[in-house]
Amino acid sequence: MNKFGRKIPFFPVFFLFKMAFQNGGISFGKTPLFLGYVIRYLLLEPFRLAELLVYNKRLKNHVLTSDPIFILGHWRSGTSHLQNLIVQDPRNTTTSIYQFLFFDNYFLSEKWLKKPLNSICRIFKIPYTIQRTLMNLDLPVELESAMCSMCSSSSYTWGHIFPSQFEKWSNQFIALNDKTNAESWIDDYDYLIRKLSYGSKGKQVIVKSPGDTARVEVLLKKYPSAKFIYIHRDPIDVFHSSKYLWNVIQQQNSFQRISDDEIDHIVIKTYKLVIDTYLKSRSSIPEGQLVEISFTQLQQEPSETMKTIYKSLSLGDFPENKLQPFIKKNESFKISHYKTSPELLSKLNQEWGSCTFEFLKK
Repeated sequence: MNKFGRKIPFFPVFFLFKMAFQNGGISFGKTPLFLGYVIRYLLLEPFRLAELLVYNKRLKNHVLTSDPIFILGHWRSGTSHLQNLIVQDPRNTTTSIYQFLFFDNYFLSEKWLKKPLNSICRIFKIPYTIQRTLMNLDLPVELESAMCSMCSSSSYTWGHIFPSQFEKWSNQFIALNDKTNAESWIDDYDYLIRKLSYGSKGKQVIVKSPGDTARVEVLLKKYPSAKFIYIHRDPIDVFHSSKYLWNVIQQQNSFQRISDDEIDHIVIKTYKLVIDTYLKSRSSIPEGQLVEISFTQLQQEPSETMKTIYKSLSLGDFPENKLQPFIKKNESFKISHYKTSPELLSKLNQEWGSCTFEFLKK
């Protein structure tokens, strides 16, 4: 994050315009969405500055009670469902939708702003299309996205907001091959993690951001005792579901439009980057700090799979009574099924390689 710039009044507005200028501008028809972001920053600027003044030093000095638990896996592999399950344990904390949207001011704004916003969502039945449910600002969400609301220029999520530049952002801040990029990213990421920890009075922080799947070595260097849960899903389903995700992002979050062919290219290339990098780096994770599960396992045997996770990572007593209400509530959730042409299957097999397929189908 721009440490000096963040202290300047209305810095986020200038930052947003700068990002638009540097990343290909705004597509026709996307201006209202862009203006919505601008208005959000303008209205809540006093709370951002006040929170920075009151809490910035405390957050810098805050020490985690334990290293985070990272949920790994490509987008649409079941990471969100796993995140929902593990945060039913009251000893854990993670990013909520409200916090992601207002990470720069939620200490001061959440108590009075979240409730009326949730009421609006409930009254008008506003959908949370990404997870095919109704919007609830308490739902868990990935941490990486919050870096944008904190005006960090070290997040691949800018590639979702400016998708014409996604390849640039993924090369810089998913792979993290450049030392400078790795240092700037982990510095900002750590700030967000410590803020979650401080705000929850030291609870265990659960971090879910699919890009972390390719950043294991950087995470271990910062958090040597971190624990990792890797979830994998049939890659064909991941491809189709990722296309759905990108269509939602295009409609609701992006300032630019890209074609279906460009989306296909992004999904294919990003999957290969994320999964291949994980396969190369997972051996660096110390014994007892990694457990691997499948999406099918989690869907069919949620309690047993969660028990396996707790036992493998030595997370203490498994709070089955806390998880059961959530499990029962979601028993009727139906998994989407997709038709795949022989041509697409051949293309994906050629692009991703048989080794990756065999690993993910175990």
